[in-house]
Amino acid sequence: MKSMSMRPGTLFLIGAIVLAAATAYFFYDYLHQVSKPRVIPEKTVVMSRNKAIPARQPITADMVMLFPVPQKMLHTNSIFKLEDVIGKWTMTAIKPLEQIRLSDISEKSKLPGLAPSIPAGKRAITIGISDNKGVAGGIFPGDHVDIIANLKDPTRPGEQVVQVPLQNMLVLAVDKNNTDPSVGANSSLTLCATPDEAQLITIAEEQGAIRVMLRARDDKEVIEDTSVSISKYLKRRSIQDEPKAAPPVKPPPPPPPVVVAPPPPTTKKITIHIGRESKEYEVRISKGKEAK
Repeated sequence: MKSMSMRPGTLFLIGAIVLAAATAYFFYDYLHQVSKPRVIPEKTVVMSRNKAIPARQPITADMVMLFPVPQKMLHTNSIFKLEDVIGKWTMTAIKPLEQIRLSDISEKSKLPGLAPSIPAGKRAITIGISDNKGVAGGIFPGDHVDIIANLKDPTRPGEQVVQVPLQNMLVLAVDKNNTDPSVGANSSLTLCATPDEAQLITIAEEQGAIRVMLRARDDKEVIEDTSVSISKYLKRRSIQDEPKAAPPVKPPPPPPPVVVAPPPPTTKKITIHIGRESKEYEVRISKGKEAK
């Protein structure tokens, strides 16, 4: 039997064919993998639309949207639900197409400053106080006060008139504090007022001197006539000091009338019958017979 052997050239050719086939396979697989779209992990987050949202503004549904963002591009404290954003207020301005973070929004009541706590149509105005004019530090945010104004009486030269032009005023802040319930007023009060009330406060503070009176929490009564002057006060005191006149003495009731019995009759009628005829006669009664 004749042994079979391959020449070196033949082995080299076979090896080259196998290597070429393997190279072609790996190259094809590489091209196939490169041609596939790369899947990048994403997360849907809340973003502003193509319009900036100003600072300290309420967020409405037309200001925000959900948008997919690669996870590598997520911001810290990103928000993933629209309901967690709508109705909140912006702490700072948010740029167009920017992710909204928890640190960008707040409840209205927790916003810094006084503006969010001022009702519509009202204003915040600050007045200066001291211990003897501001209840010695006993006024806190949320309390209500009355304003006392000591002014010159325009109708009486040289005379002062004291009025309470404003009552039941809400205190928004004391000094620089509008949240700490343990710190009382020392130097200033910030009040909630209408524009007209703010003008009255300004006039009272510029033209005279003002004080504040602290109200009880449940006291809402408004007194109508609150003005008093020296002359009015003295007149009121003089009226109070005058001796009161004794009430008039009523006369005693008249005695009941005395019933007097009528006098007894002094004559008496008698009838005398004579036959068929009868006659009546009046006979005087003597005192002796009358007694009987």
